[in-house]
Amino acid sequence: MKFLLNTIDSSLKDGSILYMKVINQHADIQPRIISCPSPKQTRYEKTKYIFNLDLWRYLVAKDQLYVKNREKPWCDVPKELQVITNALCQFYGTPSCTRLPCHMIYSSSDTLTNIDCASNGQISTKVSTKRNKKFQCKRGYSLDLFMKDNENQSYPSIIADPFTPITNSFYVKVLHNQYRSCNSMWGMIQTHESLSYYPWSGDREKMKLFDVTFGYDRSVYDFVPPPWLINYIDGIDQTPKRLSLKQVMTNKKPINSPSNRDDYWINQQTNSIQSSYVKASILWMNSNCQTISKRTQYVEQMMKFIDIDNFGLCGTNIRPLPQHIIDLEGSKTRNEQNRNSYNWEAGKLALTSDYLFTIAIENSRSYDYVTEKLWQPLLVGSVPIYLGAPNIEDWLPCRTDCIIDLRKFKTPKDAALFIKNVAKNRTLYESYHQWRNEEIPDKLKKMLKYFSSMRNYSLECVLCEMSKRVDEGQSAKETKKKILDIVGHL
Repeated sequence: MKFLLNTIDSSLKDGSILYMKVINQHADIQPRIISCPSPKQTRYEKTKYIFNLDLWRYLVAKDQLYVKNREKPWCDVPKELQVITNALCQFYGTPSCTRLPCHMIYSSSDTLTNIDCASNGQISTKVSTKRNKKFQCKRGYSLDLFMKDNENQSYPSIIADPFTPITNSFYVKVLHNQYRSCNSMWGMIQTHESLSYYPWSGDREKMKLFDVTFGYDRSVYDFVPPPWLINYIDGIDQTPKRLSLKQVMTNKKPINSPSNRDDYWINQQTNSIQSSYVKASILWMNSNCQTISKRTQYVEQMMKFIDIDNFGLCGTNIRPLPQHIIDLEGSKTRNEQNRNSYNWEAGKLALTSDYLFTIAIENSRSYDYVTEKLWQPLLVGSVPIYLGAPNIEDWLPCRTDCIIDLRKFKTPKDAALFIKNVAKNRTLYESYHQWRNEEIPDKLKKMLKYFSSMRNYSLECVLCEMSKRVDEGQSAKETKKKILDIVGHL
């Protein structure tokens, strides 16, 4: 434990609920210039600490400070840390932060995580009980990491995330101007929703506060961590796991159209139409209904002109899941709030494989923001009806058409009528699967090479490497440039 616990009190006297609010930016606050002493005067620190602001924020929301986990001991916040807690509490809208759960103030073996790093920001892959005693990297969320002592005379590095807006009043006035040393490296990681939901995390001026940035948009961030694609690449790249055109076509179920107005080629291949649960050529399965891309509204307009099977939580004509999908998932009831309680992905993939097309509209249309909505249909042989990343061509595994690109249509009606024609023409439909007989494009090959390299790196290890090099009198920027050159550029 870095500091001994002081006053402990397990009783809670305030029942206030935590709310988050955005405070004024205070644009006139300027970051102070932080200079390092000469290399000869720099103190070499055995242990490098990283304060995980992302995890601290999560714990605040989870504990709701004064409501949940009343059995946990609480402590007084030391005066030297109250500037930080007051700023955080003001931001999150809590009445007071003079007392907090002790584990959020004081470090222990339960709050600190050892980060095993090799050289140049790489993750250590050697399994050994013998640690490098000359240098250690630890990540934690307790506020005492901001308290200097004889062992550590520097403030910690920081990992921030997009959920906390980058305000001058907190990041500049408090953290940067009062709790940042020359070897305190700041990192931002954006691997959640798109920048459209967290615009401050894509603001290039605000990003200047950070030494290293990790995120999916290569036009904004230094490093791009492995994306959703990596989870499905074995079945999309030219490997034995990729479905052939014959396998894809064999998997399709006959379409028992309720309106009997659509005569699909697939219905002519079987006599079991009436027993098929598939009632349309298109599958739609979304749970987030209010999105920036307005996908719910778009699909509802399409439904006026073509049948769509809706197994999600949005829009109209929602159907219950087929029993065989429920059995596969292992869930008798669908609880979107607790997907870890059943195998929802297995059910979705099995459902998708039965359909000619699948709605694959992202929740926002952001550069490089490509999620499982594209990769899952491609994996199991359903043509994605796609709208999302404006540079989607960079990501596709095909040289010709393998998606229905909704950008090509003026209205949802135009898209619906086009899809209906494709669904009626087997030869035309099969053309959207010709990529299965081809190698993936060079652009995608280069991406996969980059992501293979990035698997060896983490934000924590890059931050620790940079901080260590600053201690040795080297430049943080040059250290980052060296790592970027080793990783390669996307």
